Amino acid sequence: MAVPDSDAQWATATIPAGSPLIVDDFGASAFNSFIADGLGDQSWNQVRIEQRMIIRIAPRLPGQMYTPMPAAPQPPRFYERKTSKCLPITSIAGVQIESQDRLLLVTRGRKLIGASLDKSCRARDFYSGFYVERNEDGQLCAGRDTIHSRAGANCAITKMRELVLEDD
Repeated sequence: MAVPDSDAQWATATIPAGSPLIVDDFGASAFNSFIADGLGDQSWNQVRIEQRMIIRIAPRLPGQMYTPMPAAPQPPRFYERKTSKCLPITSIAGVQIESQDRLLLVTRGRKLIGASLDKSCRARDFYSGFYVERNEDGQLCAGRDTIHSRAGANCAITKMRELVLEDD
């Protein structure tokens, strides 16, 4: 059995010299001239880069949401007062369900903000927190922003009120 010449065998498998992207190496085919014309064009197209940031607000005390509250002599009493329609998203430390249609936002400054939801929304859909898309101003605003639950519910916040501890 004769062994073929190894140089002759690999001659057909070598990479051709010259880059196919160089205009001088193109042949006369229509595809080659199309590529050459495209590479020779020095005009620039407009490129727009958009950034989308979604922020997740988690429950404040996730392990204690389902455990019963310990017996206390008298639960603390709160009253509501007006507050700004908007709240910086970065100041929100956590969220809990307050009632059927209301969430309690806990801020990093230890304020409690009651956020009322749209009539068609249930607060229990947000038991594991919510997502909100960051706006240009970085605020969560009543009457403007929509929050999204992990289960897929979307709700608008209709109003926000600050809860203040009542002094007896």
